[in-house]
Amino acid sequence: MIVKPWATRGCTALFSNLSCSSLLASLLFSLSDEVLAQAATASTGQPADSLAQFDIQMLKHRGIDPGVAQYFAAAPRFGSGNRRVDLWVNGNARGQVEARFDDQGQLCFNRALLDQGALQIPKAQWQKNPGQSPDIQAICYDFAGAYPQTEVELLPNSQQVRLVVSQDALRPVAEDRGVYQGGGSGGLINYELQTYTSKSGSYSSNYHSANTEIGFNLGDWIVRSRQSFTANDNGNDFQTLYTYGQTTFVDQARTLQVGEINISDSVLSGVPITGMQLMPEAALQGSSQGGATVNGIAQTQARVEVRQAGALIYNTVVPAGPFSLSDIRPLNSNTDLEVRVIEADGQEQRFTVAAASLVRTSLSTPGASFSVGKLRTFDSYQGVKPLIATASDGWLLGSSSKISAGAMLADNDYQAAALELDSVLSPATALTLRTVVSRAPRVKGTGTQASASLSTRVSEKISLSVNTTLQSRDYRDLLDTTNRHIDYDPSGLSREQYGVSATWSDPLLGSFNSNYSTSRSFAGHATDYLSASWSKSFPHFNLNASVEKTSRNLNRNSQPRRTRKDQPQTAMYLSLSVPLGGGRSTRTYANKRSDRTRYGASFNDSSFERFNYNVAVEREVQDASQQLSANASLLTPYAQTSFGASRSDTSNSFNARASGAMVLHGQGLTLSPYQVQDSFAIASVGDVPGIKLQTPSGPVWTDSAGRAVVASLNPYRSTGVQVETKGLPRNIDIQNGHQMLSASRGSVHQMDFEVLKSRRVLLHITDSKGGVPAKGASVLDANGEFITSVIDEGQIYLNNLEHAGPLRVQHSDDQYCQLSFEVPDEQDLESYFETLNANCATDAESLMAVNGSTR
Repeated sequence: MIVKPWATRGCTALFSNLSCSSLLASLLFSLSDEVLAQAATASTGQPADSLAQFDIQMLKHRGIDPGVAQYFAAAPRFGSGNRRVDLWVNGNARGQVEARFDDQGQLCFNRALLDQGALQIPKAQWQKNPGQSPDIQAICYDFAGAYPQTEVELLPNSQQVRLVVSQDALRPVAEDRGVYQGGGSGGLINYELQTYTSKSGSYSSNYHSANTEIGFNLGDWIVRSRQSFTANDNGNDFQTLYTYGQTTFVDQARTLQVGEINISDSVLSGVPITGMQLMPEAALQGSSQGGATVNGIAQTQARVEVRQAGALIYNTVVPAGPFSLSDIRPLNSNTDLEVRVIEADGQEQRFTVAAASLVRTSLSTPGASFSVGKLRTFDSYQGVKPLIATASDGWLLGSSSKISAGAMLADNDYQAAALELDSVLSPATALTLRTVVSRAPRVKGTGTQASASLSTRVSEKISLSVNTTLQSRDYRDLLDTTNRHIDYDPSGLSREQYGVSATWSDPLLGSFNSNYSTSRSFAGHATDYLSASWSKSFPHFNLNASVEKTSRNLNRNSQPRRTRKDQPQTAMYLSLSVPLGGGRSTRTYANKRSDRTRYGASFNDSSFERFNYNVAVEREVQDASQQLSANASLLTPYAQTSFGASRSDTSNSFNARASGAMVLHGQGLTLSPYQVQDSFAIASVGDVPGIKLQTPSGPVWTDSAGRAVVASLNPYRSTGVQVETKGLPRNIDIQNGHQMLSASRGSVHQMDFEVLKSRRVLLHITDSKGGVPAKGASVLDANGEFITSVIDEGQIYLNNLEHAGPLRVQHSDDQYCQLSFEVPDEQDLESYFETLNANCATDAESLMAVNGSTR
């Protein structure tokens, strides 16, 4: 096993007031040429277990405690006990784990660490302390003995453990479910508020709405209830859209939902019920095995890159020695793989894996789903609410096809069965076939609905897709059969639908996109829709043009008169946008729909981090009316808000919107500008307000208590949160500004970023005669412990004055002088350090009294 040394990273871990650069300079002066040569050799790959040797007499002469040399002679190490660290394996983040270290700072490879890193569990013969404890987590394994290519890099200052292991030390992909941090509790209210008012002459209109989601997380259970309230000129309306509870069984990769839910069946989904369902957890569904295998030999710890057609499709870090990388997913099965092994010294070797050896990318199986419950309806619906049961499952057919089947039964005699086939015909072509057969009450025989879709990438520039849906007159959806009073008339439903779309992109000519769809009903009515667009970016402006046409062809026997809405509708749009730089742009446009033509211009400014706005003017040609409008949006630490207003010759309007969340947790109430999802966290940056953090939902800022909501954590995946250190106050240091978390669905977490507050000072020292201490003189604390040394011109740099205590300067073995200086009550936060004058006198007793009165 190789442990990499990074000695200077441990400097401030031991000496909070130590100037690392000055101390290391003194230490290096005491190293012999032989020792420096040994250190250089160690940095090139030799084991770092040997200790550097220092000239102890020279250290004493310079006033440096020999104990300091003992510390810097060894690699940095964690303190003994448990530490929560970020774990990395072969360059990939594996989330946080509670790691254990012995008295020498050596890492314990226990089950928690092995599970988190998806590492193989060594055999019993590699246990370091067999039989000492019945607790499985207390057992430490000699992982490096079992897998000799293992390399361990301990980074105490960033709270990281980085491992590089051979491929055989990793668990197979199928067994890697990871170890996810679960638990925690918290309540929440997601909200979205809107208001809109308009006035035109004597007519006025008002509309207000509030959508809320109330819930809590407890023990990996999710409880949510969503409500909707609207108020307009016609009255008020309140609805409860759903209330349900949910939890995930990780070992079975299944999710249980109970309450008011929507069926999530893989082939018969979308029906709202009050009941329960058991379905696959999408975030835990892995794809079937397949892909390419790459074998090679690395001379040192090396980075391996696998490319296909110039694209990087896989990369990892491997230890020195033979390696085998499996389950690599190629872009296609027709192009060779190029493998690059980049050694630690920069040397590179390349070889090729033939395309004939590749296995095409495979599909993932959805797993079995079950649901049962009563149909759920809204408003004052008076229809039948049957009891419903559904079941579905899916199977892989080879490595590139999947078949899914499902069935639905209802106690109003409705029955349905569905079959779906997904197939990857080639890396660029996918096909889906689906058929549903139904038997409904008051319908003789069965009905069928069939659909097909095909998408393909013809070349790098051209993509095509086609789809069609056909259904018989007797086909019924469940909701078509629940009205107890009306005989269902299918004549208005579509009998057949067809669609086709194409895209073409060319660097010289621009991008083209076109879509066409048509639908025919059982009554003989036809609806056609055609759209086409073109866009092109030029060096100083962008052009965009689009056209669409909608037409309805009616069966004259059933509806002989054509209304206005049945007339063909044609719309055209042309715009020219000019980027002005710095997030600002202008746009001019013309818009024509049927017999109405409008043209206008707008200015948009998004140069601010949290605020953007646009203003526009528009004129309608037919009635010569003009409209002015302005819109703005603001992201605050507590909510997202937007406002808009418009005014024309005959009307004016105003709208506003606010959205966000309120989270109740063990430390209080914290507001979020983003709506909270299934898994979330509370980030704490000491008690420092206004600190910016980057989260998966977007940037957030800490409140007055130093807390912010991480509104969304990727379930069963690593999620990173980063503190923006550029905006930190000058007196604040973050020990580790980046944290990774692998959260289970429904969990609530606390992410603490440890804050170090310091008051840095540069002391200019003079004695009673105006002289300055000699360069290299030691500065000691009240206990005689070495703190730092005097640098040029009698200057001393203290990293944290708050913890310094009384200080004295050692001139020789028995000659000292005591420092005294006055510290301003208010710290200068605009400067990285403060500059103060200090006096150093040999009358220790009187100076101690002065210190007591001035500091």
